[in-house]
Amino acid sequence: MQREEIQIGASYTCRVGRNTVEVRVAAASAEGGWQVETHTGRTMAIRDPERFVARVGQEAGASEASAPATEPAPATPMAPGTAQAPVTTPGAPVATTTPEPPAAEPPPPATTEAQAPGEQCTRAQAEGGAMSLLDAAVHLLGRAEGPMQCKDLVEQARAQGLWAPRRGGKTPDRTLYAAILREITGKGDAARFRKAERGRFALRA
Repeated sequence: MQREEIQIGASYTCRVGRNTVEVRVAAASAEGGWQVETHTGRTMAIRDPERFVARVGQEAGASEASAPATEPAPATPMAPGTAQAPVTTPGAPVATTTPEPPAAEPPPPATTEAQAPGEQCTRAQAEGGAMSLLDAAVHLLGRAEGPMQCKDLVEQARAQGLWAPRRGGKTPDRTLYAAILREITGKGDAARFRKAERGRFALRA
C-alpha cells in the first residue's frame, strides 16, 4: 500500500514474517513508521508501507457500491383503436376531458333527375306549398290536350291550388305571358314552352 493510504486507528492486514495478521495502527513512529497492535495485544513497529496488504472493512468503490439504475420496462404496445390512459403526477389535479359532440350529418343532396314535361314541380310543391306561376303553367300544359291561353292557365292554377298570388297582382295572365315569351327568347331550343298560335302556348316536345 501507499504511505498516504495508512491512517491512525484503522485496521489492516499486514505481513509479519511468512504470515499475514490483522493489526491496528496505534500511532505514528518517530523513525518514520507506525506502531501497530495485533489482536493478541502485541506491539510492533512497521516502517515499510508495502507490508500493509489491505485495510480491514474497507468499503467497495463507488463503481461497485452503486448499482446501475434500472432501465424502465418498455411500454406495452396498445391495440389499434384503444385509448391510452393519461399519465398523472401524484398530487396533481386530474384533468377531465369533455367528449366532442358528433358531427352533424350533411343534408341530403338535391335531386338532379330530369322530370318529364308536366311532372316538373318545385321544392315548395313537394313540401305541400304552392308552385311559381311559370312552373304551374308547365304542369298544366303537360296534362292539357292542346295549347292553352295564359288566362286559362292562371285560372286552373288557382283552382287546383298550384299557385296563389303573393302581392295581389291584377293581371297575372299578362305577367305569365311575358315570362313565357322571355324564356322562349332567352333560351331558344332549351325553353320549355313553344308558341303554338296567337295567344296560346304548348310545351316543347
